[in-house]
Order: sequence, then C-alpha cells, then structure tokens
Amino acid sequence: MDKVLNLIILGPQGSGKGTQAELLAKKLNAALFGAGDALREIAREDTELGRQVHETINVQGRLVAPELISQVMKEKIDSVPKDQHLILDSYPRSLEQYGFFNRFWPDTGREDYQVLFIVLSETEAVKRLMLRKRLDDTEDAIRQRLDLFKTTTLPMIKEMGQGGRFIEINGDQSIEAVQEEILEKLNLS
Repeated sequence: MDKVLNLIILGPQGSGKGTQAELLAKKLNAALFGAGDALREIAREDTELGRQVHETINVQGRLVAPELISQVMKEKIDSVPKDQHLILDSYPRSLEQYGFFNRFWPDTGREDYQVLFIVLSETEAVKRLMLRKRLDDTEDAIRQRLDLFKTTTLPMIKEMGQGGRFIEINGDQSIEAVQEEILEKLNLS
C-alpha cells in the first residue's frame, strides 16, 4: 500500500471502537492514540504541559479543556513520522474539539484523514456494556453516557460526514465481521 492512512475511529460506548482500532493498528503497523491514554501519559511527564494536565485530572478531578486535549493530541500526532499510518481512537469527540482539530490538522503535514464511524443500536450498546460488569456500568449510567454521545459527539459526526471522508461500519456484528467490513471499505482486504 502506497497511501498513508490517517484514520479517526468513532462510535458509541460498546461499539468496539477501541478493539477495532487496536486490531487495525496491529495490521497496519500504525501509531494509535486515544485521548484518554494520551492524557494519562502526558500527565506523567515533567513538562509544563504534563504538569498542567496532571493538575487538571489528578488534583482538581476535572475534565480537560478541549484546547488542552487538542494540544496533547497534536503533540502525539506530530511525534509520528509522516510515512507511518495513524489511528485516532475517539478523538475528536465534540464540535469544540473538532474545531481545534481542523485548525491544527493542516499544520501536521499529513495527508487528509478518513473517519470510520461504527454504528451500533442503543439496545445492543446497553446489552454489551451490561455484560462487562464494571462498577460504573449500571443501566442508568450507561444510558447517560449514550445520551451524552448523542448530544455531544453525534452533532460533530454529522458535520464530519459532509466532507466525503466518512465511512459507516455496522457495529451490530461480531468483532471479526466488523474488522472484515473495515478492511473491505478501506480497500485493505
């Protein structure tokens, strides 16, 4: 494959986006960054940005501001050689983050990106998340997170879909079938 892929993988909780991002990163030998992992990693660094992220997350217990997440993700993206595939897991995830992303993306010197949106019914999402049996996976908490996805992330996804770089994936399938569909739609199968 000659073209370097720059992919953003999005979907509601339970859609398997993290699993699919990992499988794809392994297959392509791609750099993979998720906002949460990137923030935790930066927070451990003894840099001005690291101290700022650490203070926000670990000391104040607050969400990191969209511009700060975007700064962290830009640093991560800039650390990857331009000829290496790149996968972003669940970033950006709001219109505000998408605004920052669109402002810095041209400065990365990377080719255009594609968005993989793993579509999953709410019924299936709740079913999958309840099976995880995490303490914070009560049905009410799950529905609140899915509502947050609908109000925060879906409007951004609709806007992203206007650029012709958008690929919908059916998430109501097995892990293997979802991976197969992704590879097929990216012309990698």
